Amino acid sequence: MLNKKKKITSLFWIAILGLILTTIYTILIGILGYRTMNRIDYIYKENKIRAKK
Repeated sequence: MLNKKKKITSLFWIAILGLILTTIYTILIGILGYRTMNRIDYIYKENKIRAKK
């Protein structure tokens, strides 16, 4: 059986790991969202140019 100090330490490191993984995931989602916005902007501008022709 794990003692109380070891349980608290384990929970602490699980929480730290969760925080790090959440941060990485958030950064990846932000990068993908930024790229998607740029693609949408590019398509919008291309369609606007084609509509003028």
